[in-house]
Formats: sequence, C-alpha cells, structure tokens
Amino acid sequence: MIFSLLFFISAFLVALVITPFVIKFSRGGIGLDHANESRKSQTIPIPRLGGIGIMIPLTLAMGVILWVHPAQLGQWLSLYLGMALIFTLGLWDDIKSVRARWKLVGQIAIAVLVYFLGLSIDRVTYPMGMWSVQLGAWSFFATVFWLIAVPNIVNLIDGFDGLAGGLGMFMALTLGIVALYAQQLSEAWYAFAMAGALLGFLCFNFPPARIYLGDGGAYLIGFFIAGLSLTSSQKGSIAAVLLVTVVALGIPILDTSMALVRRALRGFPLFHADDEHIHHKLEKLGFSKRRIVLGMYGVCVVLSVLGLSIIWSQGQTIPIAIGAVFLLALFALRYLLFVKTWEDAMKKMDRMISQRRVVQYALLQAQVLDMEVDRCKRPTEFWPIFHQTLHRVGFVDSSKQPLDENYCAIEVKYNGTVPWTLHAPLSEGTKMEWKRIAECFRPIYVKAKAKWR
Repeated sequence: MIFSLLFFISAFLVALVITPFVIKFSRGGIGLDHANESRKSQTIPIPRLGGIGIMIPLTLAMGVILWVHPAQLGQWLSLYLGMALIFTLGLWDDIKSVRARWKLVGQIAIAVLVYFLGLSIDRVTYPMGMWSVQLGAWSFFATVFWLIAVPNIVNLIDGFDGLAGGLGMFMALTLGIVALYAQQLSEAWYAFAMAGALLGFLCFNFPPARIYLGDGGAYLIGFFIAGLSLTSSQKGSIAAVLLVTVVALGIPILDTSMALVRRALRGFPLFHADDEHIHHKLEKLGFSKRRIVLGMYGVCVVLSVLGLSIIWSQGQTIPIAIGAVFLLALFALRYLLFVKTWEDAMKKMDRMISQRRVVQYALLQAQVLDMEVDRCKRPTEFWPIFHQTLHRVGFVDSSKQPLDENYCAIEVKYNGTVPWTLHAPLSEGTKMEWKRIAECFRPIYVKAKAKWR
C-alpha cells in the first residue's frame, strides 16, 4: 500500500509540473480548441493536449515498474504499447483533425495488435471457480470490442470540464483497489500512478478549465481502464473484474447508450457530436458546472463501491449493483428526458423518427455542397448554390420576406466570435430541431469561408 501511495504522489507531482508547460506550448497555436461549434461554451481557445501531461508520468511509472520487476516486460508490453498507440492516434486528431471512420479503423488495428500480443479475454471464470466458460473464437471479438468500446465511451463523455478526468481517476483507484485485493502489486502501482496523474491534471481541468484532455487523453484513459481490467483479471475472476468495471462506468455507459439511440433514431451518424448528454441536460436545468461535476463524481464513487462489493462479497451483491444502475437509468429518463410514462416515450420516439427523413435529406445535401466547394472556382458560383440548398431544406431568406413570431432565428458558431444566423419556420419544426439541421451545414460554411477569404 505504501508503494502504491508513492506512485500516486509521484505521478501527481509530475503531472502538476508538466501540464503548465503543455498549456504554454499550446498557446503558440498548436492543438487549440476554438469555440467554432454551437455546443462549445468557451469564449477563448483552450489547449486540448492534456493527454501529454498524463502520458509522461505513466511512462515514468512503467519504467520504474519494469526496473523493479524486469521479468514482467512481456506482461506489460501489450498494454503500454496499446496505450501509446491509441494516445498517438488521438493526439494526431487533436492537432490535425482526422475523420471518425479513420479513427475507428486505427482503433480496431490497435486492438487487434494488442490481442495478438497476448492481452485477451480467453476464459470467463466467476466467482472463485464456481463456473467457467471458454470463449474460443469469440475471444478475439470480445477483446477487440472491449478495447474499442471503453475508450470511445470515455471520449463521448469528455464534453465537460473535469468530467472525464475525474471519472477516470475514480476508475483508476477502483482498479488499484481490485489489484491490491488480488495481491497484484505491479497492477496496483500502475493504477495508482494513473489516478495521481489525473489528479494533477484536474488541477488545471476542473471548471473553469485551462486545458482539455482532447481525444488523446480520453482515448488514453479509456484504453488504460479497458486494458488494466483485463491485466488485473488474468490471475483471477475475469467476469468479476469486468463487472466491477462496467458498474463503475455506469454514468459513461448510460450516457453513451442514450446518445447512440438518440442519434440512430434521428438519422445522424453515431459519432455526430451534440449537446444533449447528461451533463448538458443538467446544465440547461440551471445547475453550475462545478455542481454537476461534483454530483457525477459522487454517483461514480457510489457505483465504484458497489462494483468493489462484487469482488468482496464473491458476487452476492450483483443484484444490488444492477439495481442501482437500473435506477440511475430511470432517473435519467424521467428527469432529464422528461419521460414519465410509456406514452411519453412513444411520443418522443415518434417525433424523432418523423424528423429522420428531414435529417437524412439535410446530410445528403451537405455532402453535395461539400463537393460543390471543391468544384466551384469562384465564390459567386458557389454561394447561390449554397443558399438555394438551404432554401430547399426549409430555411428562409430574411431579406426577401418579412419574419414574425412564426419564425425562429438560429445562431450557429463557426469562428468563435460572430455567429452565422439562419431563419426557419416554427410550423415545420422546433428551434432545437432546426438547430440540428443547421449544424449539418456548418462544416460546409466554414470550408467555403476558408477557401474564399
């Protein structure tokens, strides 16, 4: 336990010293996150290279572990290599934007590599050998899915100051306690090192944030959680450790599930960013960022304790843990999505599905406009096509017809300062629905503005 605390404190101090240098480096114009989307609330560009301040102390911790236990090099190679590669992939996206499909391809390639290096789910045993299942060929698919799903879950919830970093810290502490309980000292040291590094990072990321995790940091935390949960379970009960991880990740998993269902019903791509996550909903209800983050920390701590109780009770508290996650889901549906009855749920689903064709049509028109930007040689050739397309989708030109209370104004951020304003009839959709449609055309507008300055 003493060595675990030393790793925690050392990683905390390293992250505390390094992160200010990363902030200063980014201020030079590298890896800055601009307020160029309506869902972003910052008023100035914020560095999004926070993963660097976490990766460095983790690398130093790995060096110390291998110096103390050099025979464990083969055991740690797959995990650290996977972390380094997925961090690099995310960091590249933070500096030079990468399409979602290519990021997914990269994640799959990294997960496959790590699987063949030996980090895998081969047999599920739980608890204390009471039953065991050999996965066989399914081992490959289960491992790759797990190593891809958790990083993306963490990345999706990383839309609020201090949220993903804090939840990652509690997850690292949970895995550290699991490792100590199983007398796996190296795994415990590394888990506490991650927790310390994240605490040092949170000193600069807690609201109001001076630096963001970025995709690099979020992927790093997610892969660490997914990989170490497998490493910690190699000598014990895999099902129990994975259940601990799933229960402790209750908030991110619930938020991700709701986001995927929401986007699928509306017709948006699954990785289409929006401002309708749990933390966004709470903010719209009037809660401050700090209260939201601290409240979600508290829920995460409760779920982590419930997850740990599965290990301590040899599985007897599984119904309690599952019940707690189920109650959390009901709370989110009732008080955040305002679904109080089955009839309410059906009405909301029908509304989403009815707008699906409109969304798909808008996305298709946006793809055509994207090609028009490349094809057109002069702005006088492109902008008439652009405005005709907006009119075809349903937006109206305020200069050509008078507007009254039956129309709404949609402001779309695209450069962090002056928003782009569109107008739409309320008879054909709500303001929020029109805002989602407008966001489909924001990248095209930005691309055309950049081409014809």
